[in-house]
Amino acid sequence: MNASSASAGLLDEALALLRDGRTAGAEELMKRAVRRAAEQHGEQSAAWADAQSDMGNLLLRAQQPAWAAECFRAAASVPPGDDRARWLGYQLNLGIALALTDRLDEAAKVLWESRAGRLEHYGAEHVGYAAGLEPVADILLRLGDIEGALAAIEEALPIFQAAGHQRVASSVALRGVILQARGHTGPLFPGLKELPDHVVEQVATIAATRARQGLGPDSAYLLVAHLANALRERLGPDHPATIEAYTAMAVQAVDRGDHNGRIAALRRILAAYDRQDRAEEGLAAALAIAEALGAAGETPKSLLRYADAAARAERIGRADLVSQALFDWGLALQAVDQPEEAADRLGEAAAAARGGDDPVLIGHISAVHGICLQHLGRPAEARAALEESLSVLEPRDDAAGAARAHLVALLDERECDCARLRAEVERGFQDFVLSRMPDGLLERFDVRVGGGDFTVDFELQRVLTEDEARQFDEIVQTGRAEFSRRLAS
Repeated sequence: MNASSASAGLLDEALALLRDGRTAGAEELMKRAVRRAAEQHGEQSAAWADAQSDMGNLLLRAQQPAWAAECFRAAASVPPGDDRARWLGYQLNLGIALALTDRLDEAAKVLWESRAGRLEHYGAEHVGYAAGLEPVADILLRLGDIEGALAAIEEALPIFQAAGHQRVASSVALRGVILQARGHTGPLFPGLKELPDHVVEQVATIAATRARQGLGPDSAYLLVAHLANALRERLGPDHPATIEAYTAMAVQAVDRGDHNGRIAALRRILAAYDRQDRAEEGLAAALAIAEALGAAGETPKSLLRYADAAARAERIGRADLVSQALFDWGLALQAVDQPEEAADRLGEAAAAARGGDDPVLIGHISAVHGICLQHLGRPAEARAALEESLSVLEPRDDAAGAARAHLVALLDERECDCARLRAEVERGFQDFVLSRMPDGLLERFDVRVGGGDFTVDFELQRVLTEDEARQFDEIVQTGRAEFSRRLAS
C-alpha cells in the first residue's frame, strides 16, 4: 500500500467517525496521519501534502473552513512535482475554503491563479479547467463583479454539458443566481428542456438552497418564483420538485411579507395534490391557505377555507385530522373576535379528538375550549373542559399550566388575568416599535392580540425608502418574536 492509498483509508475512517458525531476523534485521527507522513516521508513531501489535504477535506465537512484553509495552504506549499493535477486540487480547495471564511479578496486571488493554472494544464475544453471556473464565478458574484461572474459561468457550463458532467446542475443554478443579480428580465433557468430529469431535479435542489443562503427576501423570492415556474414547464405541475419549489416560494413570500405571493404558491400546491388525490397533503395545503388569507386580512375568505379544510378532514375520516382542522378553525374565529362561533368549533374539535388515541391533542384542545367558554361566562361548561384537559396532560405541559390557572380562578369565582396580561403585551409591543423607529415615519402603530398571535395596524407619514422599509420590517419582526415569547409565558 502506498502513502496516498493509506491516507485515503484513514480519511474514510475519519469521515465515518464524523458521521457518527465523533468530531474530535476524526480530527485526532487525521492529525496522526499528518504526523506519520512527516515522520516517514518528511515535511514538504508529497505524502505530507496529501495528508494535509485530507485533513482539510475532513475539516470542511466538519464546518471548520478557516482551519481547513491552512491545511490546504500547507499542501499547496509543496512544489507540484510530477503530479500537477493533484497540486491544482490543493490550490482550488484553498480558494474555496478561504471563500467560506469570507476572505473574499484573498480567495479571488487564489481562485484566479487556479483558473490560469488549470487552463495551462488541462486546456480550454477540459472539465478540469471548468472545475476552476465555477468557483471563480461564485467569488466574483460575491465581490459584485456580475459581468465577470457571468462570463466565467457561461464559459464553464458548455464544457460540463459536453462532458455530461454532474456539475452541470450546480452551474445552471449558479447562472440563475448571477442572471438575477444582473437584473435579467428573461428566464433565469433557460435550457432545462435539454437536461435529463434527474439533472433538472438537482438544479432545483441547489437553487432552492442558494435562495436560503445569503440572498435578501426579495431576491430569494424572485429566484424561487422563476425556478418554480421553470420546473412547472419542464417537469409538470405535479412533479415533486415543482411542488417543493412552490413550497419554497411560499416560505420566501412570508419572509418578505407578500401575502398574495404566498397564497398563489399555496394554491398551486393544493391543486397539484388534488389532481393526485393526495388528500392528507391537500388538507395541510388547504389549512395553510386559510391561515395565509387570515394573515392577509381576508377574513371571510379565510373562514371559508377553514370550513373547506374541515370538510376535507371529514372525508379522510381520521379523528386526529378532523380535530386539528376544527381546532385551527376555532383559533381563527377567536382571532377575529367571534368567540361564540369559536367555542362551537373548539367543542366539535374536542369531541372529534376523543374518537382518537392522542391524549395530548385532547388535552390541548380542551384547555383552549375551556378558556374560551370561561371568557364567554359559561362556568359550568368551562370547568368540565378544563378538568378534562388536566386529567390527560402532564402537569408541566404549558397548556396544563394555562388550564390550571383558569380553573383556579373559576373555582375562586374571580376573573382570570388574560385581559390584563393581553393589554400589557399589546402596549409593550407597541412601545417597542415606536421607541425604535426614526421620527417622522409612523403616523400610528396599533397592536392587537387574538388567537395567540398579533395583528398590527399602522399608518405611515410618507412612503418609506427601501432601507427604511427594511428597518421597519426588522423592528416589527423582532418585536413580534420577543412579545410572542412573553405572550406564551
